[in-house]
Amino acid sequence: MGIESGSGDTKEMNDHASLRRELGSEDIAFVNDINTQIGDLVEGSPAIEHEYILGDISDYSISSNGHGHFDLVHEDSSLHCVIFRSRVDKLQNDIEQGILAAVSGDISYYESEGSVSILVRDIIAVGQGIYQQTYQENKQTLAESGYLDESAKQSLPYLPKHIGIATSGDSDARQDAVTSIHDQYPDINITVQDTSVQGNDALVSLMDAISSLDDNARIKLIILTRGGGAEKHLRVFNEIPLCRVIHETTTPIVVGVGHETDRTLAGAVADTRVMTPTEVGKTVPEKDRLQEELERLSADLNHAYTNTVKQAIEQKHDRLNSAYDRQVTDELRSVSNRLNTAYETVKQQKAHERERAKMIKPYERTIQRQRLIIGVLSILLVVAIILITGNI
Repeated sequence: MGIESGSGDTKEMNDHASLRRELGSEDIAFVNDINTQIGDLVEGSPAIEHEYILGDISDYSISSNGHGHFDLVHEDSSLHCVIFRSRVDKLQNDIEQGILAAVSGDISYYESEGSVSILVRDIIAVGQGIYQQTYQENKQTLAESGYLDESAKQSLPYLPKHIGIATSGDSDARQDAVTSIHDQYPDINITVQDTSVQGNDALVSLMDAISSLDDNARIKLIILTRGGGAEKHLRVFNEIPLCRVIHETTTPIVVGVGHETDRTLAGAVADTRVMTPTEVGKTVPEKDRLQEELERLSADLNHAYTNTVKQAIEQKHDRLNSAYDRQVTDELRSVSNRLNTAYETVKQQKAHERERAKMIKPYERTIQRQRLIIGVLSILLVVAIILITGNI
């Protein structure tokens, strides 16, 4: 197989000849040549022409040019489907996320991107999607095991000093999650555990990443996150083994997977679910607001302390004044009582002395008379003695 040049341009042919000589081969081709050949094979092969192709409808959307797009998924395979704008209104009522559908249309190979699509003519809903059945069965199993109960969920730490993030190390989700956390609180330490988030090895990789973070004693909160994507790429987050690992972590865990409308069983089992990686920051407080609150509380505390001390001093002062007043009153009352008692005693003594004086006065007059009589008698006796002695 050689290069086919449709332009006939001499320079291009010379370039091709130069490449053949450099590579030492006549059998070389550019990508566009291969894609053209694949397109001819795909679109011209009766072997892949079928009246209907069955699969689950996933990720239906309308593009800016009005065309409908969705994936037709079965097990681990998918085909992209395109509904031209002229047929969207006719068919969109039969399109529902997750249903099993029979799609008729033409196989088309888009050469510039090297991709195969079905150009849809008709869609027939034939029942619940195969994966939707699996999803419901998994959800029922988790519910019966108590994994979805609110009582099984742990409270998140208010301000974790160290957070572990399980996500693809080079993804936008990693950058969004780290940025959103540090926008809220720049001082938080973050450990990123790199993991596959889609593909055949994603389940084991995610389980290992979560277990590693859970074993790290420094980490106080785990974040499991990835950005949006096709519904088929998020299916790993509905697997029971992953949900069991999330449920059994001793460290509180938050899951933020996909877009706002995406709902995974991992998010339902987690202690908290956030809608997107950029919402991860909401799991920690905003430092500036926390600082403002701390300053307000500090001011309130100082004010309360001042008021409490002031009230305590006033109460002490009032009690001291009251005690002083009671003490002075009691002392004055005691002194007054003693004075009254002394006064009454003095009055009684004076009254007693007056009575005694009244009683003694007649006695004293009698004594005086007796003393006078005795004196006179004594004189008379002396005279008598003198007379008697003289006579002798």
